[in-house]
Amino acid sequence: MKKSILIICSSLFLLTSCKKDTTGAEINLTYQMIAEKVWYLDYSQTTTSAGTTTKTYLGQSTYFVKFLKNLSTVDSDGLNGSFIVEKANGILQIHVKAKTVGSNTLEYIYNIETVGANNMILYYLSAGSTIKFYYNTSH
Repeated sequence: MKKSILIICSSLFLLTSCKKDTTGAEINLTYQMIAEKVWYLDYSQTTTSAGTTTKTYLGQSTYFVKFLKNLSTVDSDGLNGSFIVEKANGILQIHVKAKTVGSNTLEYIYNIETVGANNMILYYLSAGSTIKFYYNTSH
């Protein structure tokens, strides 16, 4: 009996000690993917229980945001501030603290659905709705 318990405990220890924490690697890769690029908003989607509404910005002078390697950010609305990439409840997020042109403080968090070399989808939840923003690096 003691031998069985020892084998089970040893197996559990080996299984849990071999488990890798990839959170740090995911965060570092996300920083590399988004930094030093201008991200242009192509379109947004709002999904509610009644359906999905899409707004397109293709071919228009549109909103953009830039995340810099020094962890600062600037956008076309004149917001300037700092950002971090973090993981909360298994979801990668971009957390921004910025100031408006009028020096008002603004803080927001976007969840990252996908991020690639040239495309990114961010979203947030509000009052039962999911609002998604589709960005690319070519305008």
